Formats: sequence, structure tokens, C-alpha cells
Amino acid sequence: MRAVTELLKLVALTIALLLATLPFGAPIAQAGEGPVLLTVTGQVGSPNRGGFDEEADKFLGFFDVEFDRAYTFTFDDLKALNAVTVKADFPKGGPIHSFTGPLLADVLAAAGAVGGAVTVQALDGYAVETSYEQMIAQGAVVAYMRDGKMFGIGDFGPTQIVFARAERADLADMSDDNWIWSIFHIRVE
Repeated sequence: MRAVTELLKLVALTIALLLATLPFGAPIAQAGEGPVLLTVTGQVGSPNRGGFDEEADKFLGFFDVEFDRAYTFTFDDLKALNAVTVKADFPKGGPIHSFTGPLLADVLAAAGAVGGAVTVQALDGYAVETSYEQMIAQGAVVAYMRDGKMFGIGDFGPTQIVFARAERADLADMSDDNWIWSIFHIRVE
């Protein structure tokens, strides 16, 4: 009996030491490799990382983005979702381009994110809050590629919200207001 008690103490000590080394608040292991391109916060039902970490989340903190849980996407994670290619003029009235990436609906579904409002935020801090339902109904795409070329920081990347404006008559008169580029954060409330 004493051997069993000692073994249980050793197991408990080992578990405690392992837990002490975990980086609480830091990202939980992701399916994809590489840097995080997009973070979804707010009403996230299937988080893949913990809450805001003041030490690790400097850029998010700069824009006062705090959260208890989030879902992060690397390029591999976004690419693993069903990609669509849509045609659109951006900016409005300009040449038609092909944009590729997953539907916003699929991105939010992967995060288990559902709500009434979606706020999309760009690297420069520009943010637009709009209806969750409207973005999904209009077929918003989280594009990572234009005309077969990956977006980069300094053009429209890492990702851009686009719509099939050249393919859907109901979107033909849509303004560029919700076409946020260089996005890194989406909050669902």
C-alpha cells in the first residue's frame, strides 16, 4: 500500500511540474505551421488558444484587443479550409481580379464563432463593425491571394475581406466600405 501511495505522489508531482511549465495565456498548439495571420476573438466556441497575454500579444495589446479565448489561423490553417475564388473589382470601378480564400462563414465556423456583429480590424487599426448575418449573406471571403499571387504585408495582406461583386448582381452597387484589407483580427459579438 505504501508503494502505491508513493507512486501516486510521484505521478502528482510530475503532473504539477508539467503544468508549471505550460505558458498559460499563450497560444495552444495549432494544426498549421508558421506565424499567425488572423485571430478571431469574442464569441469563440472552439478556441485553439488561451486568453490575451500581455507579454506575448504586444500587437493585439497596442490596439486594445483583449480576450479570454481566441482562435488563431496560420496560412496553413486558412488553406486547409475550402477555398473559393471570386471575381471582383477592387477598388470599385477598377479592373476585375480573382480573389482566393475561404468564405468568412467557414473561418468563423472553424472558430465556433457566432454573433450579431462582426468587427474586422486592419493592421493600421482601421476597423469596421457590421452585421454578422449581412457579411455571411453577401458571401464575404477572407482572401489571401489575388490573381494567383499571395498577399503580403505592404500590399493587401496578410488577408482581405472581399465579395463576389463582379459575379453577383445584388452586390454590383456595393461600396468598398466593408472591403477591409491587411486584416489581422476579427471580433464576433
